Amino acid sequence: MTQRLGTTYGGWVLPKEVLLNENSIVYSGGVGEDISFDIKLSAKYNCHIFLIDPTQKAWVHYNEALAYFSDKSKKFTGNIQTDYYAQIEKERPNFHKFRYHKVGLWNEKTDLKFFRQTNDNYVSQSLIENMFGDRFDMVPVDTLRNIMTLNGHTHIDLLKVDIEGAEINVINKMLDDGIYPKYLLVEFDLFLKKKDVNQTTQRLMQRLQKEKYVVLKNENWNITFVKN
Repeated sequence: MTQRLGTTYGGWVLPKEVLLNENSIVYSGGVGEDISFDIKLSAKYNCHIFLIDPTQKAWVHYNEALAYFSDKSKKFTGNIQTDYYAQIEKERPNFHKFRYHKVGLWNEKTDLKFFRQTNDNYVSQSLIENMFGDRFDMVPVDTLRNIMTLNGHTHIDLLKVDIEGAEINVINKMLDDGIYPKYLLVEFDLFLKKKDVNQTTQRLMQRLQKEKYVVLKNENWNITFVKN
């Protein structure tokens, strides 16, 4: 049995009897302008949630969410999903247990070009060249291990990565570092956007299988894995 939390665009599938509680640690890479999944996860399980995204529009959206849940008359700006308010308005997330890291996820600590889309209305940016346009910002990036060390964490219970092509480098580094979240939620953007010329997605899928990750749900390469 499964459950789906969040909007049609930004939601994810989890097991109905997911092993999460008020002590669980969730890392959510790729915030954008839709944190409906994180809001519902917080409201339902009261987890510790760590949002990771260097995008300025994502940072603005997070702060608008804080304002919205303090005063429902305040509205979101940006490119908001049509079902966003319906999904979140009745929830009671615990923002005291949220923390925002304004960095990008990568396989090392450095500064990288963060490429914008050609349409400025779209929030997503990518660390991968040729995913979007030629314009870019310079942003700090870091590994999951370093962010975990910063937060004093030795494990992650749930990791979500929707990071526009950087998922291959990030997850391979995660496995190299011996980090094995119980639940792993990945949008394989490099494959979806037909930019994976070296079949790195297929090789990562094989590696995850060897590490005993089982596919719970595949929604057009938005895949929920559970580790056995």
